[in-house]
Amino acid sequence: MCEPVSIGMAIVAVAGAAMSASEGAKAKGQMTDNERKQQNEIVKQANFAENDQKLATVDKQDEARRQLTEVNLQTIRNQGTINTAIGESGLAGNSMDRLKNSVANDASAEKMNITDNYDRDYQAIFANRVGSSENAKAAVRGLGGNNRKVNNIANALNIVSAGGNAYVSSGGKFGKGGSTAPAGAAPSNNSRSINNGGTR
Repeated sequence: MCEPVSIGMAIVAVAGAAMSASEGAKAKGQMTDNERKQQNEIVKQANFAENDQKLATVDKQDEARRQLTEVNLQTIRNQGTINTAIGESGLAGNSMDRLKNSVANDASAEKMNITDNYDRDYQAIFANRVGSSENAKAAVRGLGGNNRKVNNIANALNIVSAGGNAYVSSGGKFGKGGSTAPAGAAPSNNSRSINNGGTR
């Protein structure tokens, strides 16, 4: 008498569990989509920052080359002026050599200063690039998208378990029941005696 009720309860439980699993999957899917959009935005902004820093590096290189070219041209002009002055004065000796070397030393010092400034700027830009990249990676990992994957196997097991629990709790039994005959029942017509080869 309880079997139809038990089966009905099991069907209701399975339907409820399936609907719950579906709603849970939709919610997780929406959260995953939102996280993916945030991850894409983080990556896009990180790429923009990377490109800006690359352009800043190129600007520093161009500026350093311009300054070095200017120093070289100025050095050539200064050396020409010194040589002309020495030639017109008719002077010679160590003093004139020191004057020429002074021009070369000043030019060398200016070049070193320009190179040092570029190296410092490059290191700062490179450190910013690395920091921005690592921050973006950490932000993407921190969104925790892997924790919200839908586990279809677990959902299926939950649905089956809900149906089984409802079936049992409402009086149903799994498996075939015993087929023993009621007390006092007449033996089956198909039974035969084994005496005389099965016949009387």
